[in-house]
Amino acid sequence: MVTIGVQIYRNISQFKLIETQLTKDIQVSLDNALEAYFADLAKTDMITLTESQPRKFDLINADSTTKDSVKQNFFQSIAKSKIVMKTLGGLKAIDSPEASWSTSDSLNQIDFFSELSFDSANDMMVDEKHRINIFRGLESADSIHRLKALTNTIIISITRDSLDFEKINELFRADLDRKGININYGLLQYEKDTIAGSFNYPALLDMPFKAVTKSTFLPRGQFLELYFENTALNVLKRGLFEILTSLLFLGIISYAFYYLYQTIKNQKEVAEIKQDLISNITHEFKTPIATTLSAIEGIEQFNPKNDPEKNKRYLGISKMQLHKLNLMVEKLLETATLDSEQLMLRMEEIDPEPILRSLLQKYQTLAPEKEIELQLPSQIKPILVDTFHFENALSNLLDNAIKYGGDHIQINLDQSNQTKIKIWDNGGKIASGQKERIFEQFYRIPQGNVHDVKGFGIGLYYVKKIIEKHGGAIELHTAPKSTSFTTIWP
Repeated sequence: MVTIGVQIYRNISQFKLIETQLTKDIQVSLDNALEAYFADLAKTDMITLTESQPRKFDLINADSTTKDSVKQNFFQSIAKSKIVMKTLGGLKAIDSPEASWSTSDSLNQIDFFSELSFDSANDMMVDEKHRINIFRGLESADSIHRLKALTNTIIISITRDSLDFEKINELFRADLDRKGININYGLLQYEKDTIAGSFNYPALLDMPFKAVTKSTFLPRGQFLELYFENTALNVLKRGLFEILTSLLFLGIISYAFYYLYQTIKNQKEVAEIKQDLISNITHEFKTPIATTLSAIEGIEQFNPKNDPEKNKRYLGISKMQLHKLNLMVEKLLETATLDSEQLMLRMEEIDPEPILRSLLQKYQTLAPEKEIELQLPSQIKPILVDTFHFENALSNLLDNAIKYGGDHIQINLDQSNQTKIKIWDNGGKIASGQKERIFEQFYRIPQGNVHDVKGFGIGLYYVKKIIEKHGGAIELHTAPKSTSFTTIWP
């Protein structure tokens, strides 16, 4: 039991460990999706400002005062350029690198639109009046660094407050598919305590598990929560081999424990049956032996004149008791041949009515206080049986009804379809748990150390074997105040 308990605990621990790792993998996938999402945004949400015409003097070798003057003029040009300011204001709605500069309505309203020029190949716009180039995207910024003729550069990175959940979902789902994870989920974006955006809402409210992304790309004061469904199926898929192996060993241990328990239980029952059999045999054999010894002692001590009549009476008692003892020994020895081929049946056609009436008279004489009734059909057909064993089998059933049954016994012969002989009594003392066991060899219903009813526990075993050797069967039906044995003969 301790081994089984440890194995169950190990399975539960293994399941929780895999579940924790799976939750961690899901969170990492969300972090990866956010990283890829903001990396894509960085390619477009970056503006680079440079001078559109190179200086005619060597700025590298110029003194610091000259350099400061050039930079100041560059910043002043940016401040004066309405194109730059309106361009920055119009960029917040453009999310893809293919978006055109001219899509911004604010640029179309500029009065000096004639001062603008576009270079779609380099994703660049030029303010010709103030000599400012405006580049969009990370690639453009990287290419600018390779131009030595440019004197001043300003790079502006745009931070967005809102999230494109469709794009995040696409990236997140791709990472989950790569890891072989298939779950339903939802996303909630919070700005402090306020919901700023969501995905798969309100279905996510019914999902039991939650994780918070650890991504540092989100704007300050914002965080993203992930809600997902029960991951038990995914956990089982991940730890299928370990769990199945553990369950296999658990099953083997459980079966071994059950087998051991059944073996010990059966040995205990066999020991009880053995003890009960020895006790019954002792009581059955002691009576005729004691009676025979008493008769012999009577001849020796109480018949000094050697009276022939007394000798005959004492010898008659001894002979009867020894005959009884011999029958009991033969009955035990005969039981040993029931499971072998040594028992030969002498089959012949007989009329069952005389045998049934003879048994009725015999047991009515032995138990006059019992009411025994015989029910026969109007027409009786002969049956093919071994007469001796047929009579003995029915005699055993009637003997049990007399010993253990009630005060009313019925013998019923039915030959409508098969030949059935039912012996019923109103006792009902056989428990349902004993129905199969009472046909076992030497088995008797446990009654403790009580021997008011004699027997070896082989009567019903003998009946069942004899009927089976005839090709028939026996059925037992029990109910409160009702017990019936139905024998079916070929």
